[in-house]
Amino acid sequence: MSIDAKTAKFEAVDYDPFADADSEVARVVPTTEPQREVWLAHRLSREASLAYNESVLLRFSGALDTGALKNALSDLVGRHEALRATVSSDGAALTIPGAVVVNVALVELSHLPQEKQSAAIADAQRVAVETLFDL
Repeated sequence: MSIDAKTAKFEAVDYDPFADADSEVARVVPTTEPQREVWLAHRLSREASLAYNESVLLRFSGALDTGALKNALSDLVGRHEALRATVSSDGAALTIPGAVVVNVALVELSHLPQEKQSAAIADAQRVAVETLFDL
């Protein structure tokens, strides 16, 4: 199925980019054509939206400094606007907050047998790929 985004009819939406901001909005910018294509795929079907999901599994050995990991992820998101941006309801604009809080969920698996650890990791990876990304 092919849809021309220029002639497709969309319902009007009332979009306030400042309404749900947890922090000060740095700026609002128009989306690019490729960004609108991703937004349109998201609106058309679950499968089309999931086509952009990717998952990578990294295995580290040794002790994990969870504080350093959380700080590194927060710094990464702070440096890259694309990781903070949200798309407006009509797909026409990106709202970029000045800062966001990055929540990192930590799950302890070391108490489980190896096969249950592997199953839990595989399940988490599957869920990451099958969960819709909230634009």
